[in-house]
Amino acid sequence: MIEPFANDHQSMQIGDLVIENQKDKIIIYGDIDLTFDELGYDQAQQLHELSGKIVQAFADKNLYSKNDAKSKENDDQLDKYIDNPFL
Repeated sequence: MIEPFANDHQSMQIGDLVIENQKDKIIIYGDIDLTFDELGYDQAQQLHELSGKIVQAFADKNLYSKNDAKSKENDDQLDKYIDNPFL
């Protein structure tokens, strides 16, 4: 289980769902089939535990407020103008 927002190198997988940890965001992609059996129950428990840890990290570290320490390199939209090479 990852420690949410603790570092930039942890990741985990539940089914085909991939969870990547970063200091300023959690990235979740893929898919998961929660089947009504023991495996589905185990995966649901892992999702429940992970989401609880993420919510607790928000509460503990006050990360939901304006984060001035956010790294621009990790941001999806840089404040940079880039010329369109196709024009």
